[in-house]
Amino acid sequence: MYINIDKINIHQMSLDFNISQKSILKSLQNYNARYGYKHTYKEQNLSNVLEEHKNRFFYHFTHIENLDSILKNGFLSTNEKNRLGIGHTNIANESIQDRRHNMDVTCQPYGKVHDYVPFYFTTTNPMLLGLVNSKNIDQPLMIFFAISIEKILEDNVIFTDASANTSTPPNFYNNPSDLNQLDWNAIDKKAWGSTSDEEKHKRMAEALAQKEVPLDWIDSIIVWNKGIKELIEKIYKENNIELPKITYQPFNGRYFYFTKFALDRKNETLVTGPYLLKNKFDNLIKTIIEKRKTNLLNSKFQNIQDSIRKIEADFCCIDELAGIYELETVNEVHNENVSDHTLSVVKNLSIDSNDYYKNLSIEDKNIVKLSAYLHDIGKGPKSKWADGKQKAYADHPADAIPMIERILSEDIEELTEYEIRKISLLVVYHDLIGDIVGNGRSRKELFDIIQDENEFNMLIAISLADVLAIKPDWYIDITLSLDNIKEEVLEELSK
Repeated sequence: MYINIDKINIHQMSLDFNISQKSILKSLQNYNARYGYKHTYKEQNLSNVLEEHKNRFFYHFTHIENLDSILKNGFLSTNEKNRLGIGHTNIANESIQDRRHNMDVTCQPYGKVHDYVPFYFTTTNPMLLGLVNSKNIDQPLMIFFAISIEKILEDNVIFTDASANTSTPPNFYNNPSDLNQLDWNAIDKKAWGSTSDEEKHKRMAEALAQKEVPLDWIDSIIVWNKGIKELIEKIYKENNIELPKITYQPFNGRYFYFTKFALDRKNETLVTGPYLLKNKFDNLIKTIIEKRKTNLLNSKFQNIQDSIRKIEADFCCIDELAGIYELETVNEVHNENVSDHTLSVVKNLSIDSNDYYKNLSIEDKNIVKLSAYLHDIGKGPKSKWADGKQKAYADHPADAIPMIERILSEDIEELTEYEIRKISLLVVYHDLIGDIVGNGRSRKELFDIIQDENEFNMLIAISLADVLAIKPDWYIDITLSLDNIKEEVLEELSK
């Protein structure tokens, strides 16, 4: 006789017989399995919904650095990895992880959310979009594992009707017929944005597999491009494991990655993450130094001081500055056009409260001032935007890289390698301090790029001037955080 575990009050049995819920549950599952009933109940309930959902998958995404560990150990829950002492590259928000660590799973096989390996039904995932916009991950290095929805039949797999990331828990289910409780319109939504927080969390309904998931469950791996595909093939080969299907988006008619498709650059990540940005920054400096050996026949300016003087006389004397001149911005944070904002940033360098700028040498002040003029050139040119109005665009520092390369390679006759590095640093990372304080960007990125205390002071000087031109309240938050950040930077530099 099949024992319907869902109909049994395991909690009460545990109290009556002084036996753990886990032991009771395991005994009942073993009984059903012994008599051939492992999937019977779930299969019966799935039959009514299978036709509607049979071609669906659920997905786990992770950093490619975790692939070798996954191949050696399988997919493991957070608690299982911790128990075994297995490290991994963590891409998750710390506060969210605290909630998941303490959140109870209210259906069999019970436990905490961190006892389960998490998967999502959606592919256009608000969680990934948030991680991308935070600039804490390199999206091209993220890989997706697709697992057939039929694995809902497994005894250790349950699911929710919303993300298990909020203070209010979702509903937990282990009956496949309850798949119809999920908001599939929200889950299947292709638009990036959500109409409400409720819809956003319904989009992130989860499939949860207790403790571990074997590798042979993987139907396909979805990757960014050919280079990542080849790297995955290499890692599989090194581990002597049979390779599943590897594909690019779209997969099953769905898209996974957030790109610059609105700018007709659909093969580029929406935002450049820390590893790839640092790589571009390092290459930028090398390229400028190399190009300056042959590119200075018709320079516009003699040196940095001369360039500042001529910009003050004619803002558009550099092509890239002409590209942002009176460029209107459609951004709730900015209330000035891009060139007026730029002039405000330059002006704010000299305010009395900006001691970081005031205490710099004359040479470094000129470097910071020229960088302030150039810091937002990546928002242009006007032709980038279909209606000539610049939208909120987090990746403008990365878009400035080829522009800075051209300017420093061609327009200024006298430049030292010191000046090249500092200008490149200040333009490419001018938003870093503000993002660390206001948007949760990782401090590690700061530690990885700063070479000395003076660089930190120069970066703070331009950051304060920029933030003050955007949002005075935010300026106060940053100034209150600087002592702590500087202490950490100095500690890292001393290592």
